[in-house]
Amino acid sequence: MGLFRRFKMTPMRRCGLWMVAIQVVMIIGIMSVYTLQPGWPVLTSLYASGEDSYTDVMDPIILPALPEIYTLVDDDRPYFTLLPNGFSCFTAGTDLMKSSTSSSNSCNCLAGYYGRDCGIPEPVWYACQALNNCTDFKPRKTPRRIIHGLNINHELEFFQVRLEEVGDVLDVIIVGESNLTAGGDPSPLYLLPELRRGYMGGFQHKIIHVFIDHFPPEGLTDGWFADTFIRDYMGQEGLKRIKGIRDEDLFLLLDADEIPDRNVLLFLKLYDGYPEPIALTLRWSIYGFFWKRSVSGSPFVEDVTHILAISTMRMIREVYDNKVMSLRRNYLTTEPLLSRVKAYILNGHSVMEWNIGRVGAYAGFHCSWCYNAEGIRLKLTSAQKDDKPRWGDYPEKLDLGYINGLIRDGRWFDNTKPFFLAKPEEDRLYAPSYILKHKNRFGYLLNLPSAGNKTIPS
Repeated sequence: MGLFRRFKMTPMRRCGLWMVAIQVVMIIGIMSVYTLQPGWPVLTSLYASGEDSYTDVMDPIILPALPEIYTLVDDDRPYFTLLPNGFSCFTAGTDLMKSSTSSSNSCNCLAGYYGRDCGIPEPVWYACQALNNCTDFKPRKTPRRIIHGLNINHELEFFQVRLEEVGDVLDVIIVGESNLTAGGDPSPLYLLPELRRGYMGGFQHKIIHVFIDHFPPEGLTDGWFADTFIRDYMGQEGLKRIKGIRDEDLFLLLDADEIPDRNVLLFLKLYDGYPEPIALTLRWSIYGFFWKRSVSGSPFVEDVTHILAISTMRMIREVYDNKVMSLRRNYLTTEPLLSRVKAYILNGHSVMEWNIGRVGAYAGFHCSWCYNAEGIRLKLTSAQKDDKPRWGDYPEKLDLGYINGLIRDGRWFDNTKPFFLAKPEEDRLYAPSYILKHKNRFGYLLNLPSAGNKTIPS
């Protein structure tokens, strides 16, 4: 106490202490604006476990916060070229030199594009021929905006591939991420800490991160309930944070391992005249792009992934009641959706499932279980409790040597072989273009891990 008696609080010292206190408060305020999102718990408590590369937040780069509210703006980029002969042609699909001198009444299309203005990409062309509605498409004066929703666990590389492939076409991306697995167990966050360090900085202005901090007890015994909860929560919370949504804007719901085709999405932005909801047919690979899924009972016939993935925001609101998982589950013929569909049709809106893509003209890629052995083991242990058989409950299935054997031999966890080898030298749609451009980085997805198949052709 004698020490404190000898310390006199002079006016100058009192002023100095006040200045220090003010500076501390200002620093805390700046940190909260630039590193924390409103509504998040204290970050250090969330990232206390897991790999250091994803969970160490004690020394982050200070970056502006991800958008709490995102306001949609119109895309005013010029997608069409008006030629001297008066034709308006889709620039990316047109041979402009030939079209400028052509005497025909249409544009001259490049390979893979069709239609009078060369704006219909191949997967859409086959889809509209099936419905005989290819002439119904009309360019919009103002492009639709695409709101993309997905949930993510540890699929960071595929998240980057997605943005590099289609990020310029997407207007806003809602990403749901939880500190709980699909089975309700504690889990580190993988994406958010990397975003705070600057990961995918060129796209951060359009990423809305939705933190899911709870898990419904019903999800422990009902896998569909767990799947529905995380997607609906992502969609409902994310859509609340977007301003300027129009009825004709599109919502795209995909899983983290499903990569859509850029040309298909761009067509949907730029044109009117198609029905909804829209399904995408995706190339279906397992473990890597070297294994294709085969049709049951036909070991060398290629199977595909077929998913309902896209509808207008009007349909999301009026039919699906803002529950985005209802789009993917496609219960339009049962109540309560059936009554809403009938009212939607009476109001003048077309409701018909329209499938885009087919074998050889896919609307994107689905690469299921496409990780290295460590990533597959993490997926096994993160699976739903109700996912039976839950292979992660069998210790022998978690052995890295065993998992590497599955990848090498094209076997499933029950020792069946429902896959067949792709032929990259013959497959013009072997993998997303970004992956093909970075073969060294993604070699584990492009090359079968065996002595007989080391590389794919350049």
